[in-house]
Amino acid sequence: MKKSIKTLWFTMLMMLCVSVTYAQRQFPAGTPFVNKYKIKVKTVLKVDKLYLQGFYGNGYYMADSAEVKNGVATFKRSKCQLPCGVYLLSVFDPSHTMSTPVCELVINQDTKFTVIHTQHVDSASGYLINDIALDGSPENDVLYSFRNRLMTVFTPNVREVCQQYRDMSPNGFVGKYLMAAYGTYQMSSSTPELETAKEMQMIDDLDYSEPRLLFTPINTLQTIDQWVLREDESDTIIASMDNILQRCGNETVKNFYLKHFFTMMDVHDPVYDPVLVHLYDNYSHSWIEEGREGAIKRKIETLHRVLAGAKIPELISHDIDGKAHSTNDIKTKYTVVWFWDPDCDHCQEMTPVLHQMYTEHADDYDFEVFAVEVNDDYDRWKTFSDEHNLWDWINLSTSMGEQNIDFIEYFDIMTTPVLLLVDNSNYHTIIARQMSLSELQKFFETESVQLKIEN
Repeated sequence: MKKSIKTLWFTMLMMLCVSVTYAQRQFPAGTPFVNKYKIKVKTVLKVDKLYLQGFYGNGYYMADSAEVKNGVATFKRSKCQLPCGVYLLSVFDPSHTMSTPVCELVINQDTKFTVIHTQHVDSASGYLINDIALDGSPENDVLYSFRNRLMTVFTPNVREVCQQYRDMSPNGFVGKYLMAAYGTYQMSSSTPELETAKEMQMIDDLDYSEPRLLFTPINTLQTIDQWVLREDESDTIIASMDNILQRCGNETVKNFYLKHFFTMMDVHDPVYDPVLVHLYDNYSHSWIEEGREGAIKRKIETLHRVLAGAKIPELISHDIDGKAHSTNDIKTKYTVVWFWDPDCDHCQEMTPVLHQMYTEHADDYDFEVFAVEVNDDYDRWKTFSDEHNLWDWINLSTSMGEQNIDFIEYFDIMTTPVLLLVDNSNYHTIIARQMSLSELQKFFETESVQLKIEN
């Protein structure tokens, strides 16, 4: 047990060996900043410079550097905008453009302290261990008290130790950091059930009212994203996001997660469209960057038109003879609106499959297909329609005349095919968008069985 605990710190720090990034970071309003600091480092390392590696969410950057002279480096800023958080004191290897961490350091509020760095080889593991002593930093004393306890005392449950340190100072930053960083260390993830339990524990251990946790080496976003996306259904995703966002007592943290969630969902996948609309409609827009407000607003307005429950307007397009056809003239219970392109590989594969379902079951399931070729390619449309005998459904093309509205813009058509299942008996209400043809078949079969039971 001692051996595994001794390697815990080393292993976690080695996992943080990352490429050095010098880009200037822009932090959101409400970020807690350190105005000035002085950190003296006495080290045994034979290097020219030491670095402070900063973190924000799942990103990293080079926050500061200091030359090493006679074994001493001093990080000193009297005016700065350094976020309060946990940083890595690191060595930079120019030949590999990589930084290797030496230790973690809490930098919080205006601060002044000394770090004394030595090394020894651990007899059990053979690892070269960094020994850290500090003078003048109570918060770092707590951090390294935790580390030394784990490395010198048999501890069957790391989480209990984290809880003890957190409970000693419920509002203290270091205790919250320890819970988030190390609270799930000993939970095995050898089975899906234990992996889920570990993710749940990580979610519960995070203090979402603490903005400083965003500026630490903990990559919580990966765990949070796995938890949110554990089931690929919009209702489940929304519930998981709401659970996290409602626990964000701090506006900076809430805006961080809102921006992250919205960006993660904005991938032109109809499964996630209800999530985007929910985030926009139910939360503040203060996370949106200046200049993007209009584009995001227009996107949400478009999505409102195509989500399940929305009503489609009358759609008019033209057939091979130039005759106009309207969705309002369709008398079946359901309409399958099919926007397609004969140059599209998926359309070439799926359109004949949909047509076969139509020829075999249109009467049984009481549906019509309103198929519109949207590429203005008359020759390809006619050739493909002739080859697959598509003339027995409502087969239309934008090349045969101007449609009454711009279908591509109105329905946010980024790729083809696009399928809309419309309930004509309920004022042309969209039931589903972009369901697979197997899902469409299953829907019709279920509805047919239900109708027979009712009759």
